[in-house]
Amino acid sequence: MKDFYNRLLTDIQEYGKLQYKLLQVKGIEQLSRLIGVIITVVMITAIVVIGLIFLAIALAAWLEQWLPMWASYLVIAGATLLIAMIVYGGRILWFVRPIEKHLSEMILNDTTLLKRQKQSIDNQSTMQRELLRRDMKNIQQEWELLQRILQLIRGMIS
Repeated sequence: MKDFYNRLLTDIQEYGKLQYKLLQVKGIEQLSRLIGVIITVVMITAIVVIGLIFLAIALAAWLEQWLPMWASYLVIAGATLLIAMIVYGGRILWFVRPIEKHLSEMILNDTTLLKRQKQSIDNQSTMQRELLRRDMKNIQQEWELLQRILQLIRGMIS
């Protein structure tokens, strides 16, 4: 009987060690996937930023046909600021929630967290849509103001 308990204890210990190693392997796998996603996002972001910088310079050079150099760069800076405001306004919807969803699926392999997040999103979605409409109206007004300023600059130049 003593042999039986010793063997059972040994088997339980071995089982515990194997479960721990399996947990380590799964953790390493998930960490590797996460690091791979982070590296990919950083690389793509760097490439896109460099491309956007060259695109902005090219657009400014193209605008120099009609505006002075300083004004064309000012127009590009204003457009960049406008795009940044739009991206900042939609950051949660466009970036945060998809990243949370992807990470929770990858790490947890469970959608319980996602269901709770979706429920809270549904509760907030009406208010967020209203805020987004208000922000878009403000951006539209700022764009119209920028266009009027550009018209005044063109009038002063002509």
